[in-house]
Amino acid sequence: MTQVLGLELEKAAAILESEGFLVETVEARSLKGVEGADSKRVIRQLLLEGRDVPTVQLVYSGFKTAVDITA
Repeated sequence: MTQVLGLELEKAAAILESEGFLVETVEARSLKGVEGADSKRVIRQLLLEGRDVPTVQLVYSGFKTAVDITA
């Protein structure tokens, strides 16, 4: 299984699906959240045991990658 930590969620899911895995996603965020988040990135990857179909759970969080430095 390819390690996809840090990748954008859609790209990570596509990679794992192409390897034959079913992909489940879970969002993780703080109470405040990230204002202006523009990227969903994988922060945890877990192979779920005991499933009929090989399944990977991807935990993702929103990140702000386009930062305005003029403020």
